[in-house]
This record gives sequence, C-alpha cells and structure tokens, in this order.
Amino acid sequence: MKVHLASPIETEALGARLALQSKIAWKTLALQGDLGAGKTTLVRGMVHALGGNPGDVHSPSYVLEHHYDVNGGVLLHRDAWRGDAGESDTACPECLCLVVEWPERACEEWWPQPALVVTLEHSPSGRTAFLPDGVL
Repeated sequence: MKVHLASPIETEALGARLALQSKIAWKTLALQGDLGAGKTTLVRGMVHALGGNPGDVHSPSYVLEHHYDVNGGVLLHRDAWRGDAGESDTACPECLCLVVEWPERACEEWWPQPALVVTLEHSPSGRTAFLPDGVL
C-alpha cells in the first residue's frame, strides 16, 4: 500500500492511524527511511494519538533511545543507525510498543512480535509511505 504524504501534518496523521486503527496487530514498528524522510514525525503522531506529549518526541539518533509515557504504558523509540539500539529482552518491561529507526541495522531477535515494516521515502511533493496491504 502506497500513501502520499504532502506535509508533516499528514505524516503525523499516518502515525496516529498506525497507532489506533491498524487492522494488523503489531508490537514493533520497523521504520525505514533516509535522513529527513519523516520517521520521527510519524512517531510524534503516534505518541500524540496514544495520549503522550508530542512535544517530547525527538530523534533518538544521539541518545539511541527515548521512552514516551502514553496511555497504557511506554512507547519505546530506538535508533539502530550505529548498529546497537540497546536491544535486550528486559530493556522495557512496561513497553506498550517499540519503534525502531534503521531496523536493518538492529538485532530483531529481541523485538516484541509481531513486527510491522513501514518505509518512508522523499518524493517531489512531500513523502511517500509504503505499508503492507491491509494495514489501514
């Protein structure tokens, strides 16, 4: 499924839909995309939709991991660019869901299952999101 996102607001709205309206149950969101593709913007929409503070959402690139308090637990947001996103099976027992940026560099054996892969790409008029068919 291909979704055109003309603005950051639309990217946040997609994050909200993934958090609240996904027809496919998931515990880990593997979020692929180049620098500036909107990965953190999508997470901001998820956090807001789940009752957290969207102003708290920042890229985890420098700290590797952020915990966002949301209704029902914690959304864990990790960055695996450097090949170590701090994975372990006990990293966040109150974790409601996990979002991993640069998942191709991560150790997915520790991810809560099932995992959903979403790819964001730059396009001439914004961004394009690629999701599995039937997710929304």
